[in-house]
Amino acid sequence: MKKINCKSKVFLSTLITLFTVSAIVIVIICTSCCIDLNEFSKSKSTKITFDSGDEIDAAEIDKLLDKYNIDPEDFTNPSDNQYAVVDYTAVKKELADASDYQVSAEEEEEFFNNLGKIYGVETFIPAKDYLKNFKILYPSGYFTLIKVTQKQDYTAGYGWFELLNESKSFAMGDFNSRYCRDINVIVHELTHCGSGGFISLFVQDLKDNSFLTNYSYMIGNLLIFIEKDKMLFSKYELFQDIENPDNFDKTYLDPDRTISTIEGEEVKLYDIDFTMILDELNAYTVSEKCAIATEEFTSQSNSSAERYGLLKQMSYLELYLKRCHEKYPGDWKYITGHKELAFLIMKLWQEAEKFETAVKDDSRFNLNSKPVSEFVHNPDNYRIIELFFGQSGILEYKNKNFKDIDAEFDNLKVYDINDL
Repeated sequence: MKKINCKSKVFLSTLITLFTVSAIVIVIICTSCCIDLNEFSKSKSTKITFDSGDEIDAAEIDKLLDKYNIDPEDFTNPSDNQYAVVDYTAVKKELADASDYQVSAEEEEEFFNNLGKIYGVETFIPAKDYLKNFKILYPSGYFTLIKVTQKQDYTAGYGWFELLNESKSFAMGDFNSRYCRDINVIVHELTHCGSGGFISLFVQDLKDNSFLTNYSYMIGNLLIFIEKDKMLFSKYELFQDIENPDNFDKTYLDPDRTISTIEGEEVKLYDIDFTMILDELNAYTVSEKCAIATEEFTSQSNSSAERYGLLKQMSYLELYLKRCHEKYPGDWKYITGHKELAFLIMKLWQEAEKFETAVKDDSRFNLNSKPVSEFVHNPDNYRIIELFFGQSGILEYKNKNFKDIDAEFDNLKVYDINDL
């Protein structure tokens, strides 16, 4: 049997982790090595043998590549790669601004006491050290960790720490470089867990709020609430607009995929409009911010899909607005005339575009992103965003934030978590 020996200076790891919140959330994290996976995947009998004696079967890797739509050409010899050095100084300074993120000593003590019950001593000590650094690098993300775990029930809050602790992903190499990925995933998921109907955990007056019946999102230290008085067309119609949908598309848009089980019965929610597209756009932007803020822990040989996930959600918003404009004139008239909703969409898009652009030249965060980027920025697709902004008249507010606009729009409520 043919074997390929990997010396200590040449490291391969491919980690694909599956998570579920409302729908199935897929996070693909891949690091490349000196082995050409184009050639490697051709041989089903090939195994990689590490100095430790561990082996990885080529057939299993080939299945994972196919299942998650990973092109082996994305994995090349490091000697052939020219890594662009990206200057994140300005954007990291912005992400490190802690002025809006107040966390009490009592809240931190409770948080770390609970983590101490999840992690063993050998994990808890470096995890606590990392999180103290994370607080400095990305205080908004740290704020989310503290505030949502404090309000949510244990399973929806600390359950994510338990799940990823069981995977032991951070045991595969340098702790910080691995653990930062876990924290990025957790912050993403806890952003969901502070949005939708969950904002009632912070605002009791909204206890009857349902995720699908209103637009309600946790954005940094703010809770944004817009009452919905019209259900728009289903987001699942977009699936027919995508040629050769990959697993990511199927996860979010396949109308035949079950996304919930209630009292033992499978439920398919066909009437979801773009409420969840906006929710995912917000959460994937948070993921990008986490990646940038902690990029110092990410090696140049890393190849992960942060930008890909964000661009995908941006493409779904483009497709939704395009279909809305072409096939649902009543819905188009509604959203372009709804100033509060148009403002929310504009701010979410601005943030998403800003941070996906920030990493566009960084190969560490661009696995499989090129074709999606070309789609999003293709004038034929991008012009629907410009058309929406233009017809809604919302661009006059483009330099204002949610707090600035709160008093101007009657149907938009902004709550500062620090004041609750």
